[in-house]
Amino acid sequence: MASKGSGVCIVAFDEQQKLTTSIRNTINESFTSLSSCSSFIEQQTKDDKAIVLIVTTFEDNVLLRFESIQSIEAILILSSIEKDLETLPSKVIGIYQQADSLLRALSQFIDNLETQLNIRNMFGSDNLHFYFYYLWKTQRIASTKQKFIEYARAYFQSYNQIKSYINDFDSNYRPNDVLSWFDIHRHPFPYHVLLSHALRRHDQDVLDYARFFLNDLTKQFKCTDLGQVYLGTKLPLQFIDELEQKSKDNIVAFQSFLRVTTSRANALLDATQAIRRHRMANVLFKIDLNHALCAVRGEAVFIDISTPFRVSCVTRSQGTGGNLQLLTIVKLIALDQQEREQVYQRFIQQQLKSGKTIDDLLRRMAMNISDDEALADEHIARGEWSQAASILSRIPNRNARILNKHGCLLREHLKDLSGALKLHQKALEQATDQERAETLVYLGIVYNNQSQFDNAMNAFKSALEWFEKETKRDYSSIARCLNGLGNAKAGLGQLEEALDYAERALAIREHQIQPRNDLDVAACLGNLGNILHDMGDHQRALSYAQRAVDLLTSAGQNDLRLAAALNNLGAMHQTNKEFDKAREYFQRALDCHIDENHPYRQRTLENLATLNLLEKEKQ
Repeated sequence: MASKGSGVCIVAFDEQQKLTTSIRNTINESFTSLSSCSSFIEQQTKDDKAIVLIVTTFEDNVLLRFESIQSIEAILILSSIEKDLETLPSKVIGIYQQADSLLRALSQFIDNLETQLNIRNMFGSDNLHFYFYYLWKTQRIASTKQKFIEYARAYFQSYNQIKSYINDFDSNYRPNDVLSWFDIHRHPFPYHVLLSHALRRHDQDVLDYARFFLNDLTKQFKCTDLGQVYLGTKLPLQFIDELEQKSKDNIVAFQSFLRVTTSRANALLDATQAIRRHRMANVLFKIDLNHALCAVRGEAVFIDISTPFRVSCVTRSQGTGGNLQLLTIVKLIALDQQEREQVYQRFIQQQLKSGKTIDDLLRRMAMNISDDEALADEHIARGEWSQAASILSRIPNRNARILNKHGCLLREHLKDLSGALKLHQKALEQATDQERAETLVYLGIVYNNQSQFDNAMNAFKSALEWFEKETKRDYSSIARCLNGLGNAKAGLGQLEEALDYAERALAIREHQIQPRNDLDVAACLGNLGNILHDMGDHQRALSYAQRAVDLLTSAGQNDLRLAAALNNLGAMHQTNKEFDKAREYFQRALDCHIDENHPYRQRTLENLATLNLLEKEKQ
């Protein structure tokens, strides 16, 4: 069944609490509030989970609301009331009077859904999915069954049913019988409730713990001459449209150890069985496995995850045997060993020429970074801000990470605060928990820059609450929140509170973050200096501002950060009527390598103009 480690999440909306204990033990979460249920589903969607929903009501407002949520794959209704299924929304796949019959239908649907999810994921970003497993296998990391079990028990500590599956694995797993552990009904753990999703998400932490299992599995695969095998399933029409666009030169790969069959009849039956979902295609894959790595167990054939395919053709035809449903036939041809190695080596050589190591590539794949995003990162590294922004703006289906990256670029380097605000707000709508906290920090910074200090306070406080409740404290993020709160309080004129926040941020930067980041420490020192200056404590303000300049200078900085610190220090000397020192620091700020039109430079020129007037008045 589904679990937190699976790509499928089973949710129940049970307003009148009618669900049996057996169903409650199977589901991930149950809700009596419609809004709470919808919010939870929204969060799971952001985590790339497919949702299967169990409800105990026929209310139109409930069913239609869930029908409209794209990530919900199916709705099952537990009810003693008989009703015509055809009168209900299309995602309702059945009405069940008994818990046992619902659970059987649920198990069968999830089995089919896992297959569909693996197939839908066969297009990786720029074929990176294909290369991931090749690359991951090159890493020499040892794992043991015992370490994996310890990890799994901790991971599923609140899932009693999953823990029983883990105990079964602990007692009965034998390396030579590894293929039997693909039977979802007998052995949901470890593959179906954990590893299949980890493979799709490129979750190296999970995969590294399970490396012994995957190594045992790999030993079962041999180069075969099986000829043609089959897979029948349902897929969205949009997926078929995309598949038709693939030329014979395009490579695709499944993100799983895919189970297929030697029986065309059984595969055709799976492809054409009646369902109620709209815009779904009946799909029969005909797969040429000559020279491919496979493992055979009776009628079932398992294809190695590192097997790439060419799309030979995609045809739409009428079903056979009196079945009038349209049938889409997809022919795939496995690459032989020599072709696989050639494709892989070409990819590696291209990456090495670009200066990318294997670790770099694995990290990129784990974060699902496309070629466009990687190109934007290269422009950012070279200081080509406009080019990077242009590339980021054209990436389709941008996630929270990309939106935030684009927003920070607009704020920090292109001074488009309104544009940055819109991007961070959009990122907030689709962010995971951690991404939400990080996005709130970015929003807080923009609000501070726009002098919307109350909004900044709310954003930083919400982010701080999340970071502080985490078991493994992210002190760098906590310090950023405290620093932001200090700036917001200063903007509101609440200087004592601002000073407290700034001092707490500095203490964390100096003592709790190892290794210490002098650039971040310098930023805290600069903020403290500004607050103390506003409080009238000019000597302490000068001391902190000087420390900030000294740190940045010793770190070899000659950019925006040093320019800002020098400008602040010059302004403080100007306040103290130490005009020569003020001019010295203003001039050093102008000498920093920043754009001539940058606001920091303009601010320094304004300070110099004021200084000239003050010196004339003094004469």
